[in-house]
Amino acid sequence: MLLWRNYQFEDIFLAGKIAWMTHLPTILVWLILLGSLGGLYLGGEVLVSGGVSLAKRAGIKRVVVGLTVVAVGTSMPEFFVSLFGALKGSPDISVGNVIGSNLANIGLALSIAVLIRKETGKFVDVTWDLTFLSGATLIFLFMSMDGKISRGDGLVLFLMLFLYILASARREGQEIEEEKSLSYPILLLISGIAILAVSAHYTVISGIELSKRMGISQLAIGMTAMALGTSLPEIFVSAVAAVKKEVGIGIGNVIGSNIFNLMGVAGGVAIIKPLDVNIRLVKVFIPASLIFALFLLFLSAFKIRLRRRHALLILVIYFVLVYNLFH
Repeated sequence: MLLWRNYQFEDIFLAGKIAWMTHLPTILVWLILLGSLGGLYLGGEVLVSGGVSLAKRAGIKRVVVGLTVVAVGTSMPEFFVSLFGALKGSPDISVGNVIGSNLANIGLALSIAVLIRKETGKFVDVTWDLTFLSGATLIFLFMSMDGKISRGDGLVLFLMLFLYILASARREGQEIEEEKSLSYPILLLISGIAILAVSAHYTVISGIELSKRMGISQLAIGMTAMALGTSLPEIFVSAVAAVKKEVGIGIGNVIGSNIFNLMGVAGGVAIIKPLDVNIRLVKVFIPASLIFALFLLFLSAFKIRLRRRHALLILVIYFVLVYNLFH
């Protein structure tokens, strides 16, 4: 308990000073950031592979595998970056990364998938999930209005995530069973977490250094470079799914990831350390994320296909939001 209260947990992750980075040329700091983002992608892939393999060999239901192992795995880059940002005293990076990733998932990942395929099928199977995402985003907005996501807020968000997984798991009952050793997937899980931890540390400290050198806010760097980097799995999955004429997979991936970002990432990090929320997020970017979710819910509720003109509109709005970050 004393360990928690004194926040010595921060020292475990951030024991060393990062003054050495201030002496590096800017190009090297950029390379460290890009390399760290690549490490986040690799760590997420290894973690997902190990988690899926472990779940299958343990005989866990397919839907639970998708909603927990895969969704959590693809959200782990966001979690580690947000956690290290909070522990480093940079809440703008923490919350900015979550909201920036959610905006990028819809504004880029989903839009690119639709532009590739021309249109999606009807959103019939995801109306309930979009309703939950819209409600969760609205609740997150209300929680943020006092400028902070408290530990209590984090617990509420985490409880909502648990209820969502529970309700979703009851919608499908197929199980997968394999009688094989669990040692290999466990090794993958440990390796993935280690890669993510190291990569997230260097992503955060290089991002902070670049924001200082370039004279831009940590919120801007968190919502652009870091958010795009941590959203690479969703962008790649959606694009590949579109090429394979499986846009529905991309839609489910985006919705699930956004739910986990809000509930699991922001909620989980807030439980460890309460998060201050930038006023620009409350006034502009969280409402924009809510509008994106409500727009998709509208299309789903009225069984309207998401077409290229819709995707272009979303894409334009996304780039306007990014432009607004730097002005």
